[in-house]
Amino acid sequence: MNITSLIDTNVICLDLKSTSKESILEEMVNILNDAGKLSNKQQFLSDVWAREEIGNTGFEDGIAIPHAKSTAVITPSVAIGISRTGIDYGAEDGLPSDVFFMLASTDGDDNQHIEALSQISIRLIEDGFTDKLKTVQNKEEALALFTDSIQPEEALTSTTITEPQAEKSELSRGLGRAKEHLLFGTSHMIPFIVAGGVLLSLSVMISGHGAVPTEGILADIAQMGIAGLTLFTVVLGGYIAYSIADKPGLAPGMIGSWIAVQQYNTGFLGAIIIGFFAGFVVRTLKQIKLPESMTSLGSIFIYPLIGTFITCAAVMWVIGAPIANTMTLLNEWLASMAGSGKVVLGAILGAMAAFDMGGPINKVATLFAQTQVNTQPWLMGGVGIAICTPPLGMALATFLSPKKFKREEREAGKAAGIMGMIGITEGAIPFAAADPARVIPAIVAGGIVGNVTGFLFNVLNHAPWGGWIVLPVVDGKFGYVVGTLLGALTTALIVISLKKNAVEDEDKEIRELILTAVKNEGEADVLAVTACPSGVAHTFLAAKSLEKAAQRLGIKIKVETQGADGINNRITPLDIKNAKLVIFAHDVAIKEPLRFAGKRTLDISTKEAMYNGEALLKSHKTK
Repeated sequence: MNITSLIDTNVICLDLKSTSKESILEEMVNILNDAGKLSNKQQFLSDVWAREEIGNTGFEDGIAIPHAKSTAVITPSVAIGISRTGIDYGAEDGLPSDVFFMLASTDGDDNQHIEALSQISIRLIEDGFTDKLKTVQNKEEALALFTDSIQPEEALTSTTITEPQAEKSELSRGLGRAKEHLLFGTSHMIPFIVAGGVLLSLSVMISGHGAVPTEGILADIAQMGIAGLTLFTVVLGGYIAYSIADKPGLAPGMIGSWIAVQQYNTGFLGAIIIGFFAGFVVRTLKQIKLPESMTSLGSIFIYPLIGTFITCAAVMWVIGAPIANTMTLLNEWLASMAGSGKVVLGAILGAMAAFDMGGPINKVATLFAQTQVNTQPWLMGGVGIAICTPPLGMALATFLSPKKFKREEREAGKAAGIMGMIGITEGAIPFAAADPARVIPAIVAGGIVGNVTGFLFNVLNHAPWGGWIVLPVVDGKFGYVVGTLLGALTTALIVISLKKNAVEDEDKEIRELILTAVKNEGEADVLAVTACPSGVAHTFLAAKSLEKAAQRLGIKIKVETQGADGINNRITPLDIKNAKLVIFAHDVAIKEPLRFAGKRTLDISTKEAMYNGEALLKSHKTK
């Protein structure tokens, strides 16, 4: 998306007549409405004011950026207005505001909203841009400033914003949004399958009968586990719908998934499909104009009610049975693979689980096994091994051949060993980031060997996790341990054979670098927010990578992590006011992105932050 696609001469006014904040917002809304961008101007004005109640959108230097995501928006657009006298808009610096950008975004499209805010920021930080805008003689000149303002020598600055190299296709953008919705759902699902799977498995293991206990405390523990494994599909579908349509989508997604799973045995596949279906149904319903007297009832009554009926009706009368049949075929195929096809399936899943160390490909393989843990635990028997072999293999390599690794890598090997034992694949990331050409093939080979060994030993892992931490709930512990050792040894031997002896960095300052991040308010030049689907490893590894890179470059950075334990090191309004750059390093939608409106932003994945933190910051280092 390019900002110029949101602006035309019909939404530009070079002489606003309003003299107050109330009238200026109404005048800007009228500009959008007269240009045919809105279906209900009163609704959009109400949504703009709702945004203003969260926080004033007046910024320094006379700039104001009122904005809203609204069901009343027909066509996304940006209205531009100039006030020749200026008005008291409540800006932070206390000065009158005279340049106004009003963003109108369709409801539910967070990416588009953030991109528009970011690209406006590109123009505002250009030297003299606002002065040029105030002196244009006509609308055509104003429009030309946006189409011609980024010159070749400014390319480096422009590439810091959202989509730097090339315009993404609509299909690519759509697939990216679908992935974020799915990962949002799985991030909320994981605690349920972990708690449920482990509790149920422990009850069975302690009973010693190989069956679910029927009486006593163990039966109660088993029921706790069954509850978690029953609810995880409901949570998965509900939060996919929530990601798409906000809170009104939660009830249709959860209720529809419950019916699909309980009545039609659709399993996790049905929950995913129903979650997307419910989300899009509710988002479509939100586009329908309601009478003003009923607007307040939309989100809490009308949309959930109608959305639930439509979703459940579709499950019961249209798609429930076909999904169930598909799930049956999937389980039959998996059962057939339990014989001669195990080696092939094991090689595929093992390679996927190891390849990007907790990234999207790893998540596909682990999700496939995790969601089958109650019916096909042999899948998790192999994947649980493949999850832990990359970090264990690298830890073993640093122990067997320390000369091949620098001092800091040998220290990282100790941490990787611990992470591998508790099933965190991301422990191998520091090694892959430093030497991907040698490390990635080695860990893929180790993942394949480990996964296939687990399959061939008929290992059953009743917990949706990996590493040796799950050994108490594994049937076939010997095969699990053997698979882990063979996979780790394969990785270690390949890495050792490929790597040359390391040359220690003689720079003591770098070698003995002590990682510190800005904790005090308002001191950081760069802010960052990190978030990943599980809210564990990638979230914090991305944060540490950015902190380390910033210290090497002498940049003050403050990183907020949005992880499984909530928001840590929260970025404050004063931090935002004083910062020159904001980095979003995320694989799922981050919380409260609009508080950064008006700031220059860089939107990347956690993987980019982990692998290229120093290069990114070096390219965008503020003067």
